[in-house]
Amino acid sequence: MGAAATYFRHIKDAVVSIFDGMAVTASHLVRKPYTIQYPDRIPIRVQDTLPFRYRGILDVDMEICTGCLACDRACPIDCIAMAIEKNAQTREITISQFDIDIAKCMYCGLCSEPCPTGAIHHTTEFEGADYSLESLIRRFIAEPVVAYKPKKGPEPDAGIAKMLERGMTYVDEWAQPGSDKPPAAKAAPTPAPVAKPAVATTPVAPKAVAPVAGGGSDGPQGEGGASN
Repeated sequence: MGAAATYFRHIKDAVVSIFDGMAVTASHLVRKPYTIQYPDRIPIRVQDTLPFRYRGILDVDMEICTGCLACDRACPIDCIAMAIEKNAQTREITISQFDIDIAKCMYCGLCSEPCPTGAIHHTTEFEGADYSLESLIRRFIAEPVVAYKPKKGPEPDAGIAKMLERGMTYVDEWAQPGSDKPPAAKAAPTPAPVAKPAVATTPVAPKAVAPVAGGGSDGPQGEGGASN
């Protein structure tokens, strides 16, 4: 009897478990779905709903790139390849290569922090799937271009000025997020010197010295004394 009871109890537990699982599955048939149709049949593109500082696929505005190589040096995995030439006489920089290997990029954002103009920046694009690794190398220069040289005053070109405004906004929000950084420790104030209380001093009168009578050979001689 004991073995038979155990056998039928196991059958009962299995049936109850199956019905419990199916009840959870069936409950989703009447619930509102949380999934969305992607990439179509949605009113707004997913990329347009992402924040400005989203770290998506990198992009470069070559119009404001200074050719400083800061991004190339900052990349920890060498996914950025740059080649520049500097004219010794005019001090003009020509950029002949600017490639980014998206297959190697780990979206850390270290390249965009030191950029002086915000030329290199992350976008909200995240669809990088392709059929070959070679096609994941983004080449931003087809022929050599002259690097941008920042102006001392306002940028006269409206198109370049708009790029600089967007780039510097990105740099300010990325490198200096404000409230995201801990407040700097304030230096302790230097205590003001405390004046010492004045102590009244009583003048001490000089002690009178008695003259010695009779000069000796070993002692001091009195005034007007003669030696033997």
